[in-house]
Amino acid sequence: MQVCYAFGGIIKEQITDITPTFLTQSVISTIRQADDLATQVLSSSGCESRVAQMPVVLIPIHFDRDAAVRAPSCQRSVVLRPFITSDFMTGVSALPGTDCMPQEELSNVPGISRVLYDLTPKPPATTEWE
Repeated sequence: MQVCYAFGGIIKEQITDITPTFLTQSVISTIRQADDLATQVLSSSGCESRVAQMPVVLIPIHFDRDAAVRAPSCQRSVVLRPFITSDFMTGVSALPGTDCMPQEELSNVPGISRVLYDLTPKPPATTEWE
């Protein structure tokens, strides 16, 4: 089980469907843009020496939709897993606001609904996304 922190306001609506996601040029472009931007932020903040790795994962969840409108899910969210470790046998996630991992820039990527941080330590999780 992953433990995630979702940036933005309180999530008010229950997510009952997912965004249809196929390996299209548009989806690939979105994750590439998010990954590039996350890497730039990590580098420019001076934290790349502290964070051992940071998978960037695109998930098919569109948060903050008005349930009354009944519009289909069309956006995705990004999960960051900035991981701090010295041996990859154990480790912790970098904490938002503490380990200099700003997320605001990723919210500006077209098609991104929310930015989430995976806060699960290892163990029980792995260093990658499960």
